[in-house]
Amino acid sequence: MRAATSMASMTTKTFAAACCLSLLSLGLLAQSGARQAQDKGLRNTSFERFVGTWKGLCEDDKEFVVLILKQAGTDIAGTISLGNFGGPEGQCTTVNDPPSEEHAMRVTDAQLKGAVLAFKGKQGTRFEMGVVDAQRARLKFLGTPVEDNPWELKRVK
Repeated sequence: MRAATSMASMTTKTFAAACCLSLLSLGLLAQSGARQAQDKGLRNTSFERFVGTWKGLCEDDKEFVVLILKQAGTDIAGTISLGNFGGPEGQCTTVNDPPSEEHAMRVTDAQLKGAVLAFKGKQGTRFEMGVVDAQRARLKFLGTPVEDNPWELKRVK
């Protein structure tokens, strides 16, 4: 009888330990899954403020830049199209030819740098975009005078 009680006690302890380990493992897995979902959500939320169609208007009220950004999984993709325009320090006073889809550059290497979205166009062109509010953003064309005098963009979609 004593051996049976001892065996039952040991089986109960072993079962309890196994249950505790299983619950601990489930808790760690759930926490890990929640953290991954949260990290993914934070990443998507960060890009969300950039997603949309953004346009820059020249002083003559004509479009000179169109930037289309879309969520692509956990990344961002899109195109940027620049028109043929003139003005001092890279700013637009007059548009000679508006931006067109045929000449749009694919957005590549998009990365968040704090509150700024950095990306590239073709032939090594580099841009940085900062969102001012839900409807306005500023776009820097790096390596040009626009780096110091960003273009104002408005969200149209």
